[in-house]
Amino acid sequence: MSNLPFGRRVSAMTLAIVAGALVLLIGVWWAIEETTGIGCGTGERDILEEFPHYDGRRIEPYSGEVSCNVRYPTRASRDEVLGYYDERLRENGWEVGGFWAADPPRGIEFFGERLSDVSEAPESVGGGLGARRDGYRYGVAYSPPGTGDPGETPAGEEVSAQDAEVIVEVSDEQEPPGGKGGFPK
Repeated sequence: MSNLPFGRRVSAMTLAIVAGALVLLIGVWWAIEETTGIGCGTGERDILEEFPHYDGRRIEPYSGEVSCNVRYPTRASRDEVLGYYDERLRENGWEVGGFWAADPPRGIEFFGERLSDVSEAPESVGGGLGARRDGYRYGVAYSPPGTGDPGETPAGEEVSAQDAEVIVEVSDEQEPPGGKGGFPK
C-alpha cells in the first residue's frame, strides 16, 4: 500500500476501519440478542421452526419484547388449533401445562390440564395453551373471529374480521420483572 498516493492510502484505511467497525457492531448486536432474550434468539427461532404451524404453515418468526413470535389468520376453530398444537408439542417432548378459555368482560373462564377441560367454553371465547421444555416456554393464543388485531401480520398476511387469529410465542424461562412472559404458570 506504500506505493499508493497518500489520499488513496487514507481512503483504504478509512474503508478498512469502517468495515471492521461494522463487523464488530453486528457481533455485539448478535451477542446482546442471544444473551438478553431480546428478540428471536437462535434457540427460540429453532423451536418455532421445529414443526409446521397449524394448516402446514411455515412462517418467518418476528421478535417480540421478550419472546419470538409468529402470528397468522385462520378459519379454524379454537379446539382444532389448540388440539393441533397440543399433539405436536407432546410429540416433540414438551410438557403441556394447561389450557384456558376466557372472556373477562362476560365473566367466562375455563382452565384445565386437557383440551377437553375448556371445550365447553363457547366458540366466541378465546383460548390458549402453555408448555415447557429445556428451559423454554411455548404459548399459543387463539382469538376468535372479530376479536383479533385486524390488519397485516408481520408475515404479510391480511387478518379480516371473519378470521380467527393465532399468536405463538416462545421465550426462555426467565421472566421479565412482574410478568409471566405471555404464558400461563
